[in-house]
Amino acid sequence: MAKEEKQTDLDTSSWNDFAGDYLKADFIKIFPAILVCVGVEPIQRENGAGLIALVEYEKREWKFDLNKTNRSFLMSQGISSPNALIGKKLLVEKIKVRNPSTNSQVDSLIISQVE
Repeated sequence: MAKEEKQTDLDTSSWNDFAGDYLKADFIKIFPAILVCVGVEPIQRENGAGLIALVEYEKREWKFDLNKTNRSFLMSQGISSPNALIGKKLLVEKIKVRNPSTNSQVDSLIISQVE
């Protein structure tokens, strides 16, 4: 017997249900926002290793790329290892940063508090 596929109800779905896997500042409407870390996973980049936090926001799991600034902040808050982040609440704010590829200002997320 074939497994029944779950149909997406386009009347009750949020636009964010179709936004992809990575959380972006544009998807958050009210700041500061609280993200709950439910997992972490390493990724490989051209310039070395990176780290992705799996976070819950508005009843959906997202990937949140932990840039150097956010990793440094987490370490300064006593988060001893990536796995120690699991279960923590991350308060995030929206800031403007320069995109080196386009040399333009873009919105980004910065962690301002860990609970």
